[in-house]
Amino acid sequence: MKRITDEDEIESADIRALFRYWRSKCPEGGIPRRADIDPVDIPRLMPKLLIADIERNPFRVRYRLVGTRIVEMTGFEFTGRYLDEIALEDYEGPFQECYQTACETKSPIITRISWSLTPGLTAEYDVCFLPLSDDGETANMALSLECYQKVERDFTLLAGRVYTATKCPDR
Repeated sequence: MKRITDEDEIESADIRALFRYWRSKCPEGGIPRRADIDPVDIPRLMPKLLIADIERNPFRVRYRLVGTRIVEMTGFEFTGRYLDEIALEDYEGPFQECYQTACETKSPIITRISWSLTPGLTAEYDVCFLPLSDDGETANMALSLECYQKVERDFTLLAGRVYTATKCPDR
């Protein structure tokens, strides 16, 4: 997990674009309000976005919006569900910690998640966590983007190997 201080630190073009958009909505010395974020401004990123409500005492993350690409990649729709209710079987990511750090520090966070595609192949993807506020002070929401470019590449390579290994030889 890494705190983002400059867009040059971000590999993913999509995460860089969202970070730039989020930063453009930040008031001086603060974080954007949820009302400042308009999906119409970033339609290309919408399928990869998550918006989560942040609860405290205890700290919990509840998904308000889950983009269609995330639903496709994970295999299920979890809008309206809590993070602690949806942990994937091969979950290897520090999501809870990243949301908590982003909201407590009011800072953008990026992390790389490992995802086991098969017992022999692990792919990685980047996720950013950008705090939002209703009142301009308390971070009680987060805007996130999951970038699956590397997973899609590795899965395509895996699919090609599986197809080649199981293809019937010409007779």
